[in-house]
Amino acid sequence: MVKREKIELVKRQRIFVGIDIAGSKHRARFIDNMGEEQIKPLSFFNDREGLEKLERRVNEIPRIGDDIIFGLEPTGDYWKPVAQYLREKGYPVVLINPYHLKRTKEIIDNSQDKTDDKDSYLIADLTKQSKYFFPVIPEGVYAELREVSINWKRTSQQLARLKCHLSNFLAKYFPEYKGIFSDILGKTSLYILKHFPLPEDIERLGINKLYRVMKKVSKGSIKEGKIQLLYEKARTSIGLKGGSQTAKVLLKEVLSDIEILKKRKEKLTKMMDELLYQSGYRKNLLSIPGVGIVTGSLFLGEIGDPDNYERASQIEKMAGLNLVENSSGAMKGEKKISKRGRSTLRYVGHLVATVAIGKSPEIKALYRYKVEECKKEKMKALTGLSAKMLRIMFAVCKNKTFYKHEEITRYFR
Repeated sequence: MVKREKIELVKRQRIFVGIDIAGSKHRARFIDNMGEEQIKPLSFFNDREGLEKLERRVNEIPRIGDDIIFGLEPTGDYWKPVAQYLREKGYPVVLINPYHLKRTKEIIDNSQDKTDDKDSYLIADLTKQSKYFFPVIPEGVYAELREVSINWKRTSQQLARLKCHLSNFLAKYFPEYKGIFSDILGKTSLYILKHFPLPEDIERLGINKLYRVMKKVSKGSIKEGKIQLLYEKARTSIGLKGGSQTAKVLLKEVLSDIEILKKRKEKLTKMMDELLYQSGYRKNLLSIPGVGIVTGSLFLGEIGDPDNYERASQIEKMAGLNLVENSSGAMKGEKKISKRGRSTLRYVGHLVATVAIGKSPEIKALYRYKVEECKKEKMKALTGLSAKMLRIMFAVCKNKTFYKHEEITRYFR
């Protein structure tokens, strides 16, 4: 929604309700066009009884009619049931950016005080000024994609933390190990770490038994040179001896958790594939070099239905990849991305761009053109390409078309 449309919506309203969202108990204040309160503030719990209490209080306002709008601060996920309830009742619901709320706290009383009463009033006042945005609450398959994407990202973060724990163990007790296996979370590596995590365990096993074990676990795919190298590194390891037995016991729990998370991640990826197919955009997105099941699902999980947007620039801004400038008078500031947006979308754009450079000749040529001909720094060129890949992903979904390499080459030929 553009600024003019926001202003027009506010003009039609007479009462502005600001709700300060909390974990269990919310605070609401009711003001008119002049900023004066119409009825007493209300505290209500985050349940149906509390929301019905809010609605009864709204009906106490004289000549209320339909000219009322609710402004909420999106705190965690606590605001979503409130927004859903109010929307189902037919009330317009908007969101106030928490950053805007923080920066304008001193406007009311020239004080940096923070209270629920002050915040709820300021939310209502910012709503009155049309300083809001509409909530993106996905429905249907997009709601499922959002949920599976959140859980995929959370699982990946948990897996990364456990991998750090594993790396710390190896750094102390078997520092040579990471130079042998390119992926320490691979099937063969995890088996060795689970059964023979310390250098003395491998040395005690012996080269012949180690050979048979690793060939069986890897189904014959591992090279003999790597097995020999592992044994030699274990035999001459400089790893610590003290505390190794306690660390070994705790490592088993870490490895068990890693196996559970890896299985969960595989399950979530399969769910992503099915949901991406149900969305109807699977073929469109996968036609783009660098886009896979995960990145395509994360993209739709973040933006929801592409038909809710008119321009690719909206997606770029949602990701925080829009350019901002800080200039004053003769001082000309350098433009940089705002980073005021969804970090997951920026992650998707960066990942897709990085993979596409390696897979697509025309995208690689565009990247090199920006670096060599336009004299851009590599990271800035990659960031610009990330924004472009998000625009392409949106375009193929919005227009229900497929990737065309000639649309890329025309930029630098």
